[in-house]
Amino acid sequence: MKIKEIERLESHFKSGNEHQNRYVLEMLCDVIQQGNFEILEIPLLLFNKAVNIFTVHHKTPLRAIQDFEDECDNQKLIQDQKLFVFEWVCKFLRNTNFKDIDLIEILTLLTSKTERLKSDKPKIEYNKPITRSIRDGLKEFMQKEIELMPETLMQLEPLQRLNILCKLLPFVLPKVESVTHRLGEPDEFKVQRYHD
Repeated sequence: MKIKEIERLESHFKSGNEHQNRYVLEMLCDVIQQGNFEILEIPLLLFNKAVNIFTVHHKTPLRAIQDFEDECDNQKLIQDQKLFVFEWVCKFLRNTNFKDIDLIEILTLLTSKTERLKSDKPKIEYNKPITRSIRDGLKEFMQKEIELMPETLMQLEPLQRLNILCKLLPFVLPKVESVTHRLGEPDEFKVQRYHD
C-alpha cells in the first residue's frame, strides 16, 4: 500500500467519535481479512455515507434507504460486497444511540433489505452429483496435456524424459507375463494318443 492510501484509510477511524472509529476499524480489518474489495476505502466511504444519510434523513426512512442504495449502486458493488456493507451498517445502527434521532425505522428497513440480499444469493447445491462434470473436466484437461506432451518432454533432461517414458510404457504396450512349462503347453500323453 502507498503512504497516501494508508493515510486515507486511517483518516476514517481517527475522527472525534470513538464509538464510530471502533466500528470502522473493525470493518476495515474484516475487509482486509475477507479480501472482497479491491479498493479498501470503498466500504469505509459507504459506511460513513450511510451514517450521514441516515442522520440527515431520519424522518424519511424510505428516502434514506433509497439514497444509501443509490450510493452503493454508484460504486458498482457486486451482491456480496453490498451485503457486507449493509451488514456492517446494520451492526453499527443496532449498537449505537443517536442523540435526539430515532433510527429504528431505518434499521428495520435496512435489516429487511439485508435479509432479502441474503435470500437472493445463489445457493450452492452440495447434494448435486458432480461426478460427471469432474470426469468431463479431467478428460478435457488430460486431452490438452497429451497434445502438449511432445513439447513438454523435449524441455526435460534426458534422464527425466526416460523415466516418464518408462512410466507411460505399460499404457501403450501390453504387459508381458512369464509362462511356466506346464501352463499353455499341450499334455504329452494326449498328443501321443491322437497321433497313434
